[in-house]
Amino acid sequence: MTAPRLMNFPEERALEDAAFGQGIVPTRLYGLLLPVWQVEIRADITEGEDFFLIDRFLERGLRHGALHTVEELATFFALDRALVAQAVRTLTAIGHLRESGGRLSLTDLGRRSVDDDIRYVVTHQDRRKLYFEALTCTPLTRAHYDEDVVTLLSGDELAAVTQSDRYPRFTPLPVHRGFDPDALSRLTARKDRARFNLPVALDNLKSHQESVVYLPVYLVRGHDELRVYGQAGAGIAHDPELSELCARTPELMSALDNEELDDKADERVLRSARSWLDKQGFDTVAPEQDDDGTWSVALPATAFGPNGLPDSRIGTYRMAGSRFYRVWCPATTPRKRALLSRLDHRLGSRRQVTRQEAEDVVARLARQLRLEVPDLSRLRKGAEKSGLSGLEVQLARLEKEHE
Repeated sequence: MTAPRLMNFPEERALEDAAFGQGIVPTRLYGLLLPVWQVEIRADITEGEDFFLIDRFLERGLRHGALHTVEELATFFALDRALVAQAVRTLTAIGHLRESGGRLSLTDLGRRSVDDDIRYVVTHQDRRKLYFEALTCTPLTRAHYDEDVVTLLSGDELAAVTQSDRYPRFTPLPVHRGFDPDALSRLTARKDRARFNLPVALDNLKSHQESVVYLPVYLVRGHDELRVYGQAGAGIAHDPELSELCARTPELMSALDNEELDDKADERVLRSARSWLDKQGFDTVAPEQDDDGTWSVALPATAFGPNGLPDSRIGTYRMAGSRFYRVWCPATTPRKRALLSRLDHRLGSRRQVTRQEAEDVVARLARQLRLEVPDLSRLRKGAEKSGLSGLEVQLARLEKEHE
């Protein structure tokens, strides 16, 4: 079986965000498979949704208007009797209304719906899945339930990933303890249940089955902190909750500490960097270790441009196992071209961004390329000279809006 694609962005982008978005000095990047308890539950589910307009009026009439029959409701709201009768049947079916002796009244659920202006619907013995990371039994947030974005691995897919020779290689973390059944009661007692993909209420809840699945993440470790990047959410952004969880998990931190005692890691980085330099024809360039302990290869300005490497490669990382080195150019002009090139990629063909969003991207790229932060006017002129028409139009629009 072919290994599924796990992440929708490469490791290097996670490193860039950690270094130039989060402000840490990255030293390692690991591809990990975080164990997750997939808990199938059965419960009476109460969910809230917006009222249909006619339903809202009819229920408010019953609650506050002393109206008690289909005829009274139809007359008061000047509605067709058949339409009101159909709405009453629907509201009765979902448990909002009851009829006795020809008179209508709201149930407890109906009164609560009117008072909260939320159309509550109860599904009895509903079955669904809840997710808890298996290191501490902490529930995962709503974003992890999006099956179109998040891949949770088990069975053949997990085997294909762990046996793959492709990089990055993802390592599954072991599960040291069983599922804590109290995690369900703690979750249902939370006030912010919606953050964890829970309905308004769960009653008569029973756990039907628990199994372990695996969530792929990148873990970027710095000198004193770490950042975890997963599939959930939009774009490339670290997950603060998973980052905190991993940082306070002794078994994981101990495993990472032991791996980082490898005294041959620098040799592997050097071999990888030298091999890449040889392939590019720069066999006279030697990798250098920076003051922060990371490695880089500094290439001359002539190495970049139409007949060389793309300018956009300046300031980027190349992986060597869990370590990496950075491609650099001391000359200023290629770095300015690199800023425009990367800015065009980020903004040129995108939706209309705000001025603040554009300025944030510019500031981050300037940090990455060790340049002074240019204003949008200078960048627009640079885009015009470079023939980056999409970027030029985007920047001109932002300038005009600011006038």
